[in-house]
Amino acid sequence: MSEVETTKMITGTCHCGRVRLHLPETSAGIVACHCGDCQKLHGNFFAMLIAEQAAVRWEGDEHVVWYRSSPENERGFCQHCGSRIAKRPLAGSRIMVAAGLFDRALPHKVKKNLWLEGKPGWYEAPRVGTITPEDFVALALAEPITSPSAEYGYALRAVSGNPRPPGVIALTWIAAKDANERERIRAHSRQNVQDFVAEPGFISIITGFTGLRGFTVTAWEDEAAMGRALSKHHAVAMRELFGEHFVASVWTSVWTPTRINRIWVRCLSCGALEDLSDDHRACGKCQAPMPPRPAFW
Repeated sequence: MSEVETTKMITGTCHCGRVRLHLPETSAGIVACHCGDCQKLHGNFFAMLIAEQAAVRWEGDEHVVWYRSSPENERGFCQHCGSRIAKRPLAGSRIMVAAGLFDRALPHKVKKNLWLEGKPGWYEAPRVGTITPEDFVALALAEPITSPSAEYGYALRAVSGNPRPPGVIALTWIAAKDANERERIRAHSRQNVQDFVAEPGFISIITGFTGLRGFTVTAWEDEAAMGRALSKHHAVAMRELFGEHFVASVWTSVWTPTRINRIWVRCLSCGALEDLSDDHRACGKCQAPMPPRPAFW
């Protein structure tokens, strides 16, 4: 059974019911677009759910007519009732499905406003509530922001509480060939982090994705601690990497520090910067209690 078949789906329909769409419940959204094209085509902002086109199942798609709304995008509507169904870029793998096709129990709230500067003055933009970590990751992966010199994604940090300075740092980047492979890599990564945190010699990890490129920076007391952690689920992922057609490219490395600099913490009482590398508890200038020393990584 495929990943799409086992994923919990939500179902939307056009007004006449001839067109039905099934999306993964985890699809990113809801995103509200206030651009001029959406205003003209929807009579208001376009509230959308964002999904991978390969993850969407259609019924009655022969009733959908696609209109080239811009050089980059086309929009579909039901040729019988006129319901706006979706917007899809001509290049790329995502599709933006109208949130109004789904019932009122849709398990999402508005998470992001796009092109807010183009909003007309006769309505207020939807309030964007607190975003959960899961929704943040879904939005970062589904609607990446890029510039000529940068690509933005998401990152997370997991810590063990180990206060010791790192003896080794491991750097890794890994590239997926598509969004489905990216999810497979992320599933391995979640299991790896659980193993890392259980290792006494682990200090912390920063990991994330920008587009299809994943990265990790891990800090360890020594290489032996890293080896113990990597012998667990990470070894399973490596067998898949070398035994299957899995992962487009990857690079790893292990680094040892040339020097460990001081950790400077500011005293809350007198404002002095104090070297807390040795974790002493009183300010050397005013003797007031110092804040706890942060971890080295």
